[in-house]
Amino acid sequence: MTDPFLSTSYSPSFVEVDDNPKEVEYIEIKVKSALHHVRRPYGSNPFYYTLNLYRGCRHGCPYCFARYSHWFLGFQNSFDFQRKIQVKVNLIEVLERELSNPRRKKDWVSLGAVTDPYQPAEKKYQLARKAFHVFAKHSWPVVFSSKSDLVIRDLDILKEIADKAGCAVAMTMTTLDPALQKFLEPHAVSIERRLEALRKLKAAGIPCGIHLMPIIPFVTDTDEAIEAMVKTAVEIGVDYFVYNVLRLRGEVVRGYYFQALKTHQKDLFQKTIKLYSSRTYPPDEYIKNLFEKVKLYREKWGFQNRWREFFSDKQLSLF
Repeated sequence: MTDPFLSTSYSPSFVEVDDNPKEVEYIEIKVKSALHHVRRPYGSNPFYYTLNLYRGCRHGCPYCFARYSHWFLGFQNSFDFQRKIQVKVNLIEVLERELSNPRRKKDWVSLGAVTDPYQPAEKKYQLARKAFHVFAKHSWPVVFSSKSDLVIRDLDILKEIADKAGCAVAMTMTTLDPALQKFLEPHAVSIERRLEALRKLKAAGIPCGIHLMPIIPFVTDTDEAIEAMVKTAVEIGVDYFVYNVLRLRGEVVRGYYFQALKTHQKDLFQKTIKLYSSRTYPPDEYIKNLFEKVKLYREKWGFQNRWREFFSDKQLSLF
């Protein structure tokens, strides 16, 4: 299948050597549209627009729910999601055209619905920084999460957006255990670098948060792991804390994660298969108990959301 937003032509750009070693190819494409209007804006994504600068993600997290999206683009190898990254090279001019249209509804834009805006390709292409300049120019509010401290490069422009229209930046965290991170986020930057990025965002006056997403059954759902993450959020003083459980959407995502888990720890593979069965999410009772656990530790450590003035009630329910 082809993406309706893409033109029919693309060309390979530069190639990065993976540490497997496998080649990571960056493919330059042109798009016809930048913003995607979420048809049900207060459903699974509670923001009105989404924007993806890239397609595919170099981090290579085995649990990533967005892995299926590459399948729709015609990539059939499960590894292609992290090894064949599409770069929307004309995105900035398209975004400028869309934001300058007075008939377009001005509302929150969520970057990175299916890919991290600050993955390694950003070092070369700088699409995130250029896009943020366009958002600042037109005073549009922006929210996003990342697993990279490259965001610190753009503190100046993010602060400008925050002051003009509203901006929130989260670091996505799954674990505070460096050894476990190597399995869960093989190519993302270290935990400590992400925490330091949060400290710098906080010091710069940019609303920031932690996305504890996903909480992974039998891997990161222990009392000790969840309490440590909440405690870290309090110590840094982040403004919001979002969490959700592992979602295994479709056979591409399920198959990749199950295979990775089987290789990592076979007994957890069997337990996870049983928990999820043919479901996208674990049973309701598991989710209820998990969320109550998070709530307990938020109350224990006195975590308070401090950034509420811009969001709707539905959006605030996330935080």
